[in-house]
Order: sequence, then C-alpha cells, then structure tokens
Amino acid sequence: MSSSVFLSGAGIAALVLAGAVAVATANRDRQELATAEAAIGAVHAERDVLRAKVSELQETVQEHAALEERIRELEAALQDRDAASQTAEDAAEDSEDDPATVLAGIGDAENGKTLFRQCSGCHEIGAGAENGVGPHLNLLFGRKAASIDGYRYSDSLMRAATNGLEWHADTLSDYIADPRTFASGTRMSYAGMKDDADRRDLLAFLRIYSDNPADIPEADPTAVGTDHSVDPEILAIAGDAEYGEYLSSECTTCHQASGSDDGIPSIVLWPEEDFVTAMHAYKEKVRPNPVMQLIAGRLSNEEIAALAAYFKDLEE
Repeated sequence: MSSSVFLSGAGIAALVLAGAVAVATANRDRQELATAEAAIGAVHAERDVLRAKVSELQETVQEHAALEERIRELEAALQDRDAASQTAEDAAEDSEDDPATVLAGIGDAENGKTLFRQCSGCHEIGAGAENGVGPHLNLLFGRKAASIDGYRYSDSLMRAATNGLEWHADTLSDYIADPRTFASGTRMSYAGMKDDADRRDLLAFLRIYSDNPADIPEADPTAVGTDHSVDPEILAIAGDAEYGEYLSSECTTCHQASGSDDGIPSIVLWPEEDFVTAMHAYKEKVRPNPVMQLIAGRLSNEEIAALAAYFKDLEE
C-alpha cells in the first residue's frame, strides 16, 4: 500500500515537472516571439525612413530637372533676344531717316512728306536744316515750345512755353489743326490742317527727324498706347505688383527704373491701361519693334498686368 502511494507521488511530481517545463518553454517562446516582433517593427520603421528619404531624393531630382529646364529656356530666350536686338539694330540702320517709314498707330510718313510741302515755305527739316521764316523742325517731339536758340518767337508761344507747353503728338496736332486758336497772336500764318488723317500722316513724317523713330516705337508720339484695341476682360485683370517687380528685370535692362528717358523712353508711372494696350500691340505684332514683339509674345495676360501694376507706382 505504501509502495502504491509512493508511485503515485512520483507520478505527480513528474507531471508537475513536465508542467513546469512546458510553462518555461511557453514563456521562452513568448519572449522570443516578442523579440522577433520588436525586430520586425524596427525593420518596418527603418523601411519607412528609407522610403521617406527615397521620396525626398526623387523630389530633389525632379526639382533639379525643372531648374535645368528653366535654365535652358532662359538661355534660349537670351539668345533669341540678342538675335532680335541685332535684327532691330540692322533694320534701324537700314531705315534711318527714310521718309517712307510708316510708324504704327500714327500715320503714313510718305503721304506726310507730300503734305509737308504746305509747311516747307517757312520750315526746314532733315540734314542741314536751319531756321528760316519759322524754326527748323528737327528733334521736334518732346521739345519744349519756343526753345530753339537764335529764333525769335511770338509772345504768345513764349507765354505758352513759360506755362509748360511741350511738343507731343496731341499738342502738335492741335496746333497744326488751328494755329491761331491754339496760340492767339502766333506769327504762323498757316490756316490749319483740318483733316485728322492728314495730320497723323504729317506727324509721322515729322517724327522721323526726332530721336530714334524706327527702333523706339513706344517713344513720342506713340507712348499713350491707344493705337490698338484690347479685350476689356484683359484690361480688367488686376495685376500683382510684387510679381511684376520679379518680372521687371528684363524690362529694366533697357528702360531705366529711375525714370530717366535718356535714349530709351521711360515706362515709370505709365498708366496701367496704356501699358497693357501697348504690350498687347507688340504681342499681336501691330507695333513693329521685333525685340518688344519677342518679349511681349512670351508674357501671359497676367504677367503683362503685373508689370503694368508695378511700373505705374514705381517711384522715380
């Protein structure tokens, strides 16, 4: 009986031991599983970090490619501008002082040459022109009235000059239309040219003998820019002046931001509508300057509006 009890206790002990071993094994397996899961989690985290770095590198590569493409575009644009500038210079040299020149938005200079016969009895123009009955008319546009040294002007024109009269397209047109109404007491005996188209043609001829008529079509008397119609929706675009400042570097390689018009006319403080109208005239090749046609042709409506907004308030 005691032997049976002993065997029974041994069996129980064996069972307890086996259970303990099983529990220990299970605990070890759980620890190994937890370690494996932690290692897998670390691998996943490292994979996510690597994926993020790969994504950043891909974005950098794309940005680099975009920059290289922009550089190529700018280099091509500069080459086009240089070529167009040379073409414009050659064209200006070929057409300098050519009475057949037709200035866009003004009139037919060839017809103006014929009309000038009405003036030639008193005025000279061109190479070697001198004062006669009337003052010579070289460099007339942009000139202060009554400002030719050595010529005796009427008191009425002297008073007008004192009050700030300058010769531009509008003032010249008004004066030629009816000299005595424009300046009572003028000694100019001409009765006046009543036809608007004739006056435009005459002004186009006179403009040839002022500064750079061929290669600066935006100079007097076309600066107002009303020689071309623009869609009202385009004129209504509100320009971003800050963006215009960013775009302005190409403009200020020629036009001076200081407002100086030495050689090339100023576009500082130019009214937005006039600026936009003129740029679209170049864009659509209504105005003939090839350099300006090239530059305007690359600009969107919004970019033109931005430039207009920037230059209209730029301090001189």
